[in-house]
Amino acid sequence: MGVFVLCAWLVTAGLGGYLATVWVRHGGLRQRTPGVTRLPLWLVLGHVALAVAGLATWTAYVVAGVRSSAWAACAVVLIVAAFGFMMLLRWMPSSGRHSHGGATAERHFPLTAVVAHGMTAGATVHLVLLVVLGKA
Repeated sequence: MGVFVLCAWLVTAGLGGYLATVWVRHGGLRQRTPGVTRLPLWLVLGHVALAVAGLATWTAYVVAGVRSSAWAACAVVLIVAAFGFMMLLRWMPSSGRHSHGGATAERHFPLTAVVAHGMTAGATVHLVLLVVLGKA
């Protein structure tokens, strides 16, 4: 089951990498002015860095079988999911004060890629929890 979770995590990471590429290509790193971007740099980089760290920790669990690595990956994936949910809420259309800025990099995200990333991420979080709690 650990290898299956690893595969799900890799699919999620691939979709996230695609979204990150779209964001960077459309100037996401240059949008630092308040009100111009809905996705602050700290949130995007924190999400990516923690996701990579969690993936590495889960890989260590699969390779070495150390249960504490699985628990660490579980804690990290929950934080990554919270960051991802914050980004989703900020990405969704609104009429708030930040919605009237120019075209932001995240407006170029294809809806299908966002949905696919979110669905695989949700599945990954659930699978990690099932493995760690010994239900799978």
